[in-house]
Amino acid sequence: MKKIGFAFDAVVGLILNILDLLIFEFLLHRTARIVVPLVSFGRVKVEEIYTDDIAFNWLGFKRLPSGPFLLSSTMSKFAGALFWLLCLVAYLSFTRGV
Repeated sequence: MKKIGFAFDAVVGLILNILDLLIFEFLLHRTARIVVPLVSFGRVKVEEIYTDDIAFNWLGFKRLPSGPFLLSSTMSKFAGALFWLLCLVAYLSFTRGV
C-alpha cells in the first residue's frame, strides 16, 4: 500500500511541477514581457526568464547603463499575475453589471 501511495505522490508531484513551469514560468513571464513595456512606454524592460542577475532593489528594478529600468524575472511573474487578475476583475464587473 505504501508503494502505491509513493507512486501516486510522485506522479502528482510531477504533474504539479509541469503545471508550475507552464503557468508561472512561461505564461506569467511572457505576459509581463509584453505588458510591462507597453504600460511603461518603453521605460521598463523585463529580464530574461532564467537570468540570475544581481543588484535589484526590493521592488525588483535596476537601472540599465543605457537608461531604462530592468524588471527582475521574479517580479515580472507578479506583474503578469496582476495583469491577469485585473483582466478577471474587468470581465466580472462588465458581465455582472457591477
